[in-house]
Amino acid sequence: MKELIRGLLTVSGGSGNEGGVAAAIKAQVSGVADEVFTDILGNLFAIKRPKGAGSGKTVMLIAPMDEPSVVITDIGENGYLRFEPLGRLQASALIGARVRVGRTGRLGVIGVESKADHAHLEFQHLFIDLRTADAASAAAYAQVGDTATFAYGMEELDDHTVIGHALGSRAACVVQIEAFKNANSSATIVAVFSSQAQVGSRGAQVAAYRIRPDLAVAIDISPTGDTPEAKRISLTLGGGAGIKALDRDMVVAPAIREQLSRAAVKAEITAQIEVSPQAHSEAGAVFLSREGIPTGGVAIPVRYADTLSQMADLRDMTACVQVLEAFLSDL
Repeated sequence: MKELIRGLLTVSGGSGNEGGVAAAIKAQVSGVADEVFTDILGNLFAIKRPKGAGSGKTVMLIAPMDEPSVVITDIGENGYLRFEPLGRLQASALIGARVRVGRTGRLGVIGVESKADHAHLEFQHLFIDLRTADAASAAAYAQVGDTATFAYGMEELDDHTVIGHALGSRAACVVQIEAFKNANSSATIVAVFSSQAQVGSRGAQVAAYRIRPDLAVAIDISPTGDTPEAKRISLTLGGGAGIKALDRDMVVAPAIREQLSRAAVKAEITAQIEVSPQAHSEAGAVFLSREGIPTGGVAIPVRYADTLSQMADLRDMTACVQVLEAFLSDL
């Protein structure tokens, strides 16, 4: 699992440019899937059908592929790039950040105007420095409309704690990959690795409409409340899998939440209840597709969720995999 996370974090995958991530995931699931394909939005679908007659039901798992990124909006005469965010990013947190232009792989550093008021910093005060002399030379590495992602990768704190700049998507993808590989269910399982989650769960809406599952489970991260003077949130790092109760977009039906909780008991793992009234999710987009799709969620507890140094516990990720495996086997 650790090496799989590391591998996925080396691939650039800004919103709308998830092709490299999709290719890496496809290599992982093709050996166990009965069918793998990509749709027009860039969603990756992996389908595993039951051996034997099966129940005739379809369960969709969904995890986002894209990571917070920036889109280049202008190239100045001096070669510096102006940009806007794609995803939940704070301007003040990006000063000095390393970025990589997705199309060309060119590295750069985010700088700030010297006269900018740091107390009221906006993205218009920031720029990307590619170390080019003018607009013509910068154009060899970047064009307006290109996306750039953050170039940090993964570091290990100890045997079970990792830090990464895009764990919000890649940790969820890893959990879904492992659960899909190990799943043994009477239902047809469709694992969707979705595109453009950072800009409004666009891929999730299209995927849910296409598959029209009988039941869906979204895999995502959720912030913890176990740091000094943090907001009162029940999730803790290392406390086990999070089972979604509600977020800003939906309230999970009690029957689905209880079924996931029973799966945790069956797997003999510790579970936590996720209540995130301010957070958007893929689950909400799926829930509201068509005439409504019964949807639950499994959350990976993460510290510093909206920063470039997200912290996750591999034991929590393993717990999420086990909950999903038990849930799918009981269907």
